[in-house]
Amino acid sequence: MTDTTTQARLDQLAVQWNEAEIPRPSLDRWLAQFEADDHSIALRLLECIEMHSWARLLRECRLLHQRLCRDLASDGFDVASFHDIDFTRVFVCKSGDLIAYAYRKANRLPVTCFRSMESLLAHPPEDHERRVLVVLDDYIGTGSQFLFHFLARKPAHLNLLQRYAKVRVGAIVVHDDARHKWKLLQHRCFHDVMAIEERELACIDFSGEREQLIEALAQLDWTNCGLVAAQKDFPVTAHPCLTQNERRSLQHFLRKQQQKDGTGTTEFLLGHHSFFYGAPNALARVLLPLFKRVEDFTAYDNSTLVGLPAAIIDYDIDNVQAISYLS
Repeated sequence: MTDTTTQARLDQLAVQWNEAEIPRPSLDRWLAQFEADDHSIALRLLECIEMHSWARLLRECRLLHQRLCRDLASDGFDVASFHDIDFTRVFVCKSGDLIAYAYRKANRLPVTCFRSMESLLAHPPEDHERRVLVVLDDYIGTGSQFLFHFLARKPAHLNLLQRYAKVRVGAIVVHDDARHKWKLLQHRCFHDVMAIEERELACIDFSGEREQLIEALAQLDWTNCGLVAAQKDFPVTAHPCLTQNERRSLQHFLRKQQQKDGTGTTEFLLGHHSFFYGAPNALARVLLPLFKRVEDFTAYDNSTLVGLPAAIIDYDIDNVQAISYLS
């Protein structure tokens, strides 16, 4: 592959992503870390990545909202004034904060529709109320954080969700792995879900809490819990644009990088969706040097948040006076 061809492909990626967050020189620096023989397949990896810019994130928040509203309206909920719908996010100081902010502003929703988990726990729905809870996130990979860390290990959270007539987990992107688990849950195959969790996290000994976790998951009526997404994710090596030879070359390239750097958290999913702030960690680790992680906004100087409204770092889901430059 000639240098001219390489530069042309990098230029095309820069135009395709149209991102100030990943400037053109960053692509050059990223490619330069590999041996020359790997440049072509490394570029092919980039060409298979779906990059979610700030502008795209807003568009997909609108798409997600349309799908949620269509779903909830069919069940008789108020998708005009949202008087019987509570929007929230799960983990503080993670990308869920950003999505809650972006979702609210992209769809021009009143801030009174959004409540923190702490507020919901303190003031749950009354027994006579028929309400729906919408939990927002940017990316759901294995689903483990929500299913096990947030739900099965937190009786208070489980009790809260049981007070809602419907629960919807809405995400910009959901990986096939999480979709599969959700189907198993809706068919009440709790032992199968637990077996997948143990297989994916083989380094953890679940023997002391296995039955407790299964029992906790079984307490929820999963037919009332829906998973809604704007986009779906699957391993980048399964991308339909790859030829069989490219697929084999990419698998070899990623294995080589994995052996060099080790495997991190959910990297084994090898998703092909990425966000401009470097999440999720379901990406191949080799891609992370392209990004800055700004999930904890307060840890970064405002000047580094290129393309991101500066006011977002001050966003508080319970602050009715939240400022936004998107109005």
